[in-house]
Amino acid sequence: MTLGLVTYRTLTAGLDPFLPLILSSRVKKGKENPDRLQERRGYASRKRPAGKLVWMHGASIGESQVLTLLYEALKESAPDLQAVITTQTQTSAELIARKNLPDLVHQMAPIDTPFATERFLKHWQPDLAIVAEGDIWPNMLSKLDKKRIPRMLVNARMTEKSLQGWERYPKLAKKLLGGFEPILPANQRTMDGLRLLTGKRLKLAGNLKYAAPELAADEAELDRLRVLIGNRPVFAALSTHPGEEEMVVDAFEEILKELPNALLIIAPRHPERAGDIMPVIGGYPFYHRFQESAPSEGDQIWLCDTLGELGLWMRLANVVFLGGGKPGSGILGHNPIEALKLDRYVLSEPETDNFKAEFADMTAAGAAEFVSDAQSLAAAALPWLKGERTFEPDTGKLASYLSGDKPLRLAKEAALKHLKIAAAS
Repeated sequence: MTLGLVTYRTLTAGLDPFLPLILSSRVKKGKENPDRLQERRGYASRKRPAGKLVWMHGASIGESQVLTLLYEALKESAPDLQAVITTQTQTSAELIARKNLPDLVHQMAPIDTPFATERFLKHWQPDLAIVAEGDIWPNMLSKLDKKRIPRMLVNARMTEKSLQGWERYPKLAKKLLGGFEPILPANQRTMDGLRLLTGKRLKLAGNLKYAAPELAADEAELDRLRVLIGNRPVFAALSTHPGEEEMVVDAFEEILKELPNALLIIAPRHPERAGDIMPVIGGYPFYHRFQESAPSEGDQIWLCDTLGELGLWMRLANVVFLGGGKPGSGILGHNPIEALKLDRYVLSEPETDNFKAEFADMTAAGAAEFVSDAQSLAAAALPWLKGERTFEPDTGKLASYLSGDKPLRLAKEAALKHLKIAAAS
C-alpha cells in the first residue's frame, strides 16, 4: 500500500464518526435525500438478490445513462443477471427510477470511508464492479482488490487537469487505475494519459454515449405542445447552469426585437434550481412546467424543471443552446451528440473540454458553433429561428458519433468474460 493511500485511508477513517453530521448539513443545503442517508453510510436499503450480481457506479446523470445502457445490453445475454447501481446525486437517482428496469437496484453511493465501503461490499458481494468515466474512490477500489472482486473502467474520460492531478502521485495512480481490467477509454486524450499512468497497452474504445438511442419524447405531449406553439420560432436553452440563464435571457431580449413571437424554453441541468431562475425570467410572462399543467399563448418563456424531457424540448426547438461551457465554471461541457441525433444545431460557450473532439468535429461539419456572450448567442440563433438556415451538416465527418456499436460491444464482452457468461451470438 502506498504512503498516499495509507494517509488517505487514515484521514477518511477519522471522518466516519462525523458522517451523520456531515450528511445532515448536506440535507439542509438540498444536496442529499433525507430518506437515503443510511445508504450513503454503506447500509443497504434492499436485500441482495440471489445469483450473479454486478455493481455499477457512476457519479451523476451522464454516467448513469451509460451504465443503464450497458446493463440492458448485458441482460440480453444474461437474463438472470442482477445489478446494483450507485450514483452520487438525487437527479440521477430519479432518472434511474423512471427507467423502471427489471433486476436493477439503485442505491446512493457510499461515502468513501473504510467503514462505509466495507459495509456496502459485505452486503452486496458483487461478482464484478464496473465504474463509468472517472469517479475513482481509493478506499472502495482498495476494498475491491482485497476481496478479489474484478473491476472494469468503462467510457473512461478524464480532463487534462484530472490527468495532471494523477501524475503528481504516480505510484498511487498505477495501483488504483492499473487495477482496472479492462480500461476502455472514450477518447484519445484519456487513452494517452492512462497509458502513461498505468503502463498498460490500451486501445481506444470510443464513447458509449454514442450507442444511446435518440432521446425519447412522449408523442402525445409533443403533438399537444406543437399545436400550442403553432408557427412560433422556438429557442431552447438546455442543461443550463448558474450564470448561463442570465446570458440566455439577455440574448432572448435581442431576439424578440426581430421575432416578437419567439418562445424561449429553459431546462436547467438541475431542476431544483428553478427557484433561482425565476427572478431571472420574472420580467416576462412564463410557464412553470413543474407547477402548471399547460402553458398559455401569452407565455414567452417556459421554465421546464422536469426530468427525462430533454428529448421533448429538443424536438420542439429550431436551435439549441447547450449549457455547461461557461468559462471558469469547471463543468467543461455536456454531450452535444444527443442534439445531433435529433438534427438540431448546437450553440455552446467554448469551455467544453469533456467533449473536445465532439465539438471540434461538429463545428467542422457545420453542426455546432461556439458563442461568447449574449450578443453572439442571439446573432447565431436568429438565422435558425428565422428559417434562413437548415440543418445540413457534413455527415461523413460525423458518422462515428451516430453509432456506438463498438464501445458497447467491447464493454459487454469484457463484462461477460469476467462473469464467465457466454455472449449471445
